[in-house]
Amino acid sequence: MPSSEGLILDATALIDFCWLGEWEWLQQQYSPLFIAQEVLDSDRLELATRQAATQYLEPLVLDTEEMFLSFIELRVSSPLLSEADRSTLALARHRFLLCVSDDSRMITVCEEYGIAYIRMLRLLSQMVQSGHRTVEEVIVMADTLITDRGKWIAATILKNC
Repeated sequence: MPSSEGLILDATALIDFCWLGEWEWLQQQYSPLFIAQEVLDSDRLELATRQAATQYLEPLVLDTEEMFLSFIELRVSSPLLSEADRSTLALARHRFLLCVSDDSRMITVCEEYGIAYIRMLRLLSQMVQSGHRTVEEVIVMADTLITDRGKWIAATILKNC
């Protein structure tokens, strides 16, 4: 798998980081940080989330024919993905970006297309490994995402972390 040229967040990861406020750590570990313009254009984003995205993430657009063709291909092969998700995946694929997502459909496509990805819980565990947070702090953060944000994490994912 090619090395990563930065990190791109899907909408779910964007919302998670808005809840946690760990932007500085993410920038230190993974810069540059990107978001698909289609995610920012979504009318489903709350204003505070959109503002955080524009403050911490650089918006990217599909700017090559290859990216656009991947976007179209994903519409056919994965019709349940949103336009924003397809754009995020096409950008990650062609710019060699590490895709942050917990969406099972996104993960499946990443695996099928050889797109590097990382889940939110893995990022939380890396906060501990890097010395940024303690295990106890990360457990509180995960609990916040699950309890307050309403994030659902499959038991198999929790077991593997």
